[in-house]
Amino acid sequence: MQANEELSAVLRGGLHGRFQSAFHLLENALEVLDDNIAHSVTPAKYDDLHPLLQQVGEQLLLLRRLGEHAADAAIAPVLQDVCVPQPMDLLEQLREIGALFQEIAVQQKLDALVELCPEEGLQSLFTMGDPTLLNGLLANLFSNSLAAGRSVHVTLRCAPGDFCYQDDGPGLPQDARDLLLGRGWSGRLLEQGGLGLPLIRAYALAMGWELRVEDAPGMKVHFTLPPCVVDLDEIVMESCAARGERETRRRYFLRELRPVLPAGGEEED
Repeated sequence: MQANEELSAVLRGGLHGRFQSAFHLLENALEVLDDNIAHSVTPAKYDDLHPLLQQVGEQLLLLRRLGEHAADAAIAPVLQDVCVPQPMDLLEQLREIGALFQEIAVQQKLDALVELCPEEGLQSLFTMGDPTLLNGLLANLFSNSLAAGRSVHVTLRCAPGDFCYQDDGPGLPQDARDLLLGRGWSGRLLEQGGLGLPLIRAYALAMGWELRVEDAPGMKVHFTLPPCVVDLDEIVMESCAARGERETRRRYFLRELRPVLPAGGEEED
């Protein structure tokens, strides 16, 4: 266990730090280059060059995201051993995440809607989990839904012991379903790339959530939730802390959804 924790820290911390450091250096260099060009050429020439610089900036943001995913993927084999899920109110977490997704959809002018549908009378849903891993799980699911079509309706269904994510898109191809269920990569997916589906699985299993894909219109993924012993004082304290981190969570989702947002959408740092 200790060896796995050390491996996790080395892999994620080292890779994440290296990618972040490289990104900031390149971002600063790009800003200096943009400023120098703006003062060295005619306004007309700058108007011609500026879109190219913007494209470079977009690619840098995508590379930062890819680097963070690579860091997570590197520790996926030991994530389940080193993650320590804590009691949390999943319904409260989903309310905030759904609201943040809607804010981003409005800001980016997306034809997208997320609807939270708890079982009738359900006011809270306590389970074992990790807010950071939940962020990653849902960010990747949202990205899949948006990539399939900019017009999307996502439904988050909650019932005791079960959380279901469903969209109204074309659904997952069979090889993508197999990958999500841990059955390996197809040649098509290896060529296409993308770490979202394996990370969804890794995040879920690290929290002790089992997952299955249901045959249904669109993509429909069920997560079987582990029970937990509720310490209400601990839950209240964690809920207050989570509310204080709302802006951090919003920035995270905006960055994670960047590849599927309309061109020109701005990321706030």
